[in-house]
Amino acid sequence: MELWTVGNKTIVLFFAIIASYFSVTEPDLWLVLFFLIYLALNLVLHIVKPSMIKQGMILLIIIYLISCSIYGHPYFALLLPLSFYELASFYARSNGYLFCAMLIPALFMRNTMLILYSFVTLLSFFNYIMVRKYMARVSKQDDEMERMRKDGQRLVKRLNENQEFLKVSEYMVKLEERNRLAQELHDGIGHSMTGSLIQMEAAKRLMHNDPQTAEMLLQNAIGISKEGIEEIRLTLKNNKPPMEQLGLSRLKTAVEAFGGKTGLMTTVVHEGDIEVITPLQWRIIYENVNESLTNAAKYAKASAVHIEIKVLNHFIKAVVSDNGQGTPKIVKGLGLVGMEERAAAVNGTIIADGSNGFSVTTLIPYGT
Repeated sequence: MELWTVGNKTIVLFFAIIASYFSVTEPDLWLVLFFLIYLALNLVLHIVKPSMIKQGMILLIIIYLISCSIYGHPYFALLLPLSFYELASFYARSNGYLFCAMLIPALFMRNTMLILYSFVTLLSFFNYIMVRKYMARVSKQDDEMERMRKDGQRLVKRLNENQEFLKVSEYMVKLEERNRLAQELHDGIGHSMTGSLIQMEAAKRLMHNDPQTAEMLLQNAIGISKEGIEEIRLTLKNNKPPMEQLGLSRLKTAVEAFGGKTGLMTTVVHEGDIEVITPLQWRIIYENVNESLTNAAKYAKASAVHIEIKVLNHFIKAVVSDNGQGTPKIVKGLGLVGMEERAAAVNGTIIADGSNGFSVTTLIPYGT
């Protein structure tokens, strides 16, 4: 608003100086002095900071312009509307009263001066209204930006808190799982081993005096030990996750970590009976997917990568496709050659396609 007022004042001031210069027969030094005083008052107005002092300075300039237009030259009145606008900028709703106040000086004007003053008043009023609307919009956008900034800070803080909570939760889950396993081993296997040890100690003491009882105790200890070993095997089997879950979980974790590090949007889907995929095949798929992701981030200029694992009738199909620029001619580098060698180790093959983005398909046979 201040810059707009200064620009309009400068234009109208130049017009008033030129018009007053050509309207007198002889140069009037008093007019020069009046214009210089007006400039000095405006310089002071834009230097002072307190709002009350600024409003007082604007009132002083209005009084000064009215005096100059009466005793100096009528063209000083052309500067009045801009000072009225400056004063009105300190109040939220003053458009109607402002326009009425600016029309009061027009009651004392005639002929050309009335036309000029009315033109400057109407044009300035229109510009003032437009600038006020623009400033209100800018202020609203600034408030919205500040609100979004605070929301962003709050979300980042909440995200950090959630991450800390996830770390603590993960640690607590691990502790609870360790405690459960320890308790299960203590209650089951520990008691079995203790009973077996007691019977073997008793058999040792009776070995010379009562060999028959000692043999029976040893046989019981052997039976208890076998049961304990079987219980250990069942406990480990029940707590060990299936291989397909380990392979898929490891792959998803690696892909998500890569997306977070590079900014690529990544997705992983699977279809079919993934239980048929062996650990060796999972390792080949994992390494080939990682190599394809690296190539997509380096060369493809892609923003998204999609990974799809399918178990077909006789083949395991792992496809890594991106939305990058692709290439009509595929040149096999070390990365693609390495993928082919890994797939060939299990009689598999690699298919690369650069016609629509870039995709690498790993085909691995199974069940043959």
